[in-house]
Amino acid sequence: MKTSLTRLPLQEAFNSTFHHKFEFDDFLTLDVKSECQRFNIKDKVIFNPSIKLKRYLRFLNSFVFDYAKINTDVVHAYRKGKNAYTAVLKHVDSKYFFQTDIKSFFNSITTQDIQFVFENNLIDIPIVDIEKYKSKLLNLVTVDGLLPVGFSSSPSLSNTCLYAFDNALERYCLANEIIYTRYSDDIILSSNTSDVLKDAEIFIAEQLNLFHSGRIKLNSHKTKHTHKGKKIKLLGLVILPSGKVSVDIRLKQKLEILLHFYINDKEKFADYLKNHYHGDLSTISGQLNYINSIDSAYINKLRGKYGNYIVDTFFRHTIK
Repeated sequence: MKTSLTRLPLQEAFNSTFHHKFEFDDFLTLDVKSECQRFNIKDKVIFNPSIKLKRYLRFLNSFVFDYAKINTDVVHAYRKGKNAYTAVLKHVDSKYFFQTDIKSFFNSITTQDIQFVFENNLIDIPIVDIEKYKSKLLNLVTVDGLLPVGFSSSPSLSNTCLYAFDNALERYCLANEIIYTRYSDDIILSSNTSDVLKDAEIFIAEQLNLFHSGRIKLNSHKTKHTHKGKKIKLLGLVILPSGKVSVDIRLKQKLEILLHFYINDKEKFADYLKNHYHGDLSTISGQLNYINSIDSAYINKLRGKYGNYIVDTFFRHTIK
C-alpha cells in the first residue's frame, strides 16, 4: 500500500491533478446518472461512464480507494502483481477443495456497505479532510443505491467491502488449517482434511449474513466440493497431478485447432475464427498472453509445433 504521498485537502489534490481543467464544485455536485450510459449484457446491467466521470473516478482511486483497507493475504483480484493464477497457486499442495462465489456480487453491495467502508476502512489515505466529503463521494460511486458494474472505482470498493469478512474467514481458516483465497466474488478454500471444509461452508454463509445482513449471499449453483484424483478446476485454471497450475485443456485444444487451420486451410480457419472467437483476433492474442503468464512451457510447446513466426504473429495480432 502506498504511504509516500503528502496528505492534502481533497480540493488541493483535485486541483493538482486536473490543473483547473475541471471545477471542484462540478466534481462534488455531478449528476452521475446523466454522465453514464447503461446497457445489458447477459442479463447484467453494465454502466459506461462519460470521459469526465471516468477521470473523476480514477482520481478517487488514486487518492482514496487504492488506500482502503483490504486483506492483502487473501485478496487476489484488482491488485498489481495478483491474479487468478496467484489465487490458485496457494492451493496446489492441498488434497480437498471447496469453491463458491457470491451471487450478483457488485449489485449486492449497497450504499449501506459503502458507507461502512467510508466510516471504517479509509483510515490511512492521503486526504486530510475526507470526513467533509463522504456523502458527496458516496453519490459519485453508486447508482440507484448499488455498486455499479463498469465504474473503475467498483473493483477497489468491492475488495474493501469484504475486509471484515475476509479477516474473520482468514482467522477461522488459520485455526482449522485451511487455505483461503478470494478472487473478486470467487471464494476458494482447500485443506488436507475434507470434514473441515464442510464446516467452513456453513461458517462462510453465517459470516456474510453477520457482516452484510443478508444482502450478500453465496451462489448455491456454483458451490462445489472436490478432491485430488478428480479434475481440479479453479478460476478457469487446473491443478495438474504434478501440482503445476495450467489453463484448462479445452482452451488449449481450441487454440491448437485454430493454429492448425491457419497453417493448412485458410477457409476453415476463417469459419473457426468466426464460430468460436466471434471473428475477434484480439481475443486470441489475449489468450496467448494469459497462458504465457501462467504456463510459458506450453507456449514453448506451441512454438515447437507450429513455429515461432506463427505463434508470434498471433501474439502480436498481426496475422493477415
